[in-house]
Amino acid sequence: MAPWHGRLLVLDRDEAGESTGHGSPLPMLVHGGPGRAGGGEEMGGMRGALHHMQRTAVQGSPKALAAVTNRWVAGAPRVEADVHPFRKTLAELRLGDTVVAGPRVVTMADIEHFAEFTGDTFYAHMDEEAAAANPFFGGRVAHGYLVVSFAAGLLVSPEPGPVLANHGLENLRFLTPTS
Repeated sequence: MAPWHGRLLVLDRDEAGESTGHGSPLPMLVHGGPGRAGGGEEMGGMRGALHHMQRTAVQGSPKALAAVTNRWVAGAPRVEADVHPFRKTLAELRLGDTVVAGPRVVTMADIEHFAEFTGDTFYAHMDEEAAAANPFFGGRVAHGYLVVSFAAGLLVSPEPGPVLANHGLENLRFLTPTS
């Protein structure tokens, strides 16, 4: 449906109170109408038709979007499984299956060991004065990959099971320093 409509609104009771309706402008879409914003693309012609057939917005609550796209969305319900996901086959896994683990405290000894072990001696990890002088860090911080490694350790279930290997992380980003 999306290529022919340009915008889909998936409204449910969770989202209805916050919805601005199907006509709400989104920054990634050309919007407006005759004589309004949009540079005339919405007025017709091949350029306008192709433009609208290439862009799609799907609006809805995280729960509805997760159900429609079959991909978990931040804010969608999570289910703390009674069986660890590593004990499940792909057919048994469900959207929102969650592992709750930790906490894991990151110590200066952890940071220093990781720096020595990996060779990553970037100043923000090793030099308190230099790291404190940078407003982004404000002091020594843990390596992003150290935090990811600890997270992997919290997630793993060590017994053999249907999960044979981790096949990667897509779009891994370090948004906030761990101090």
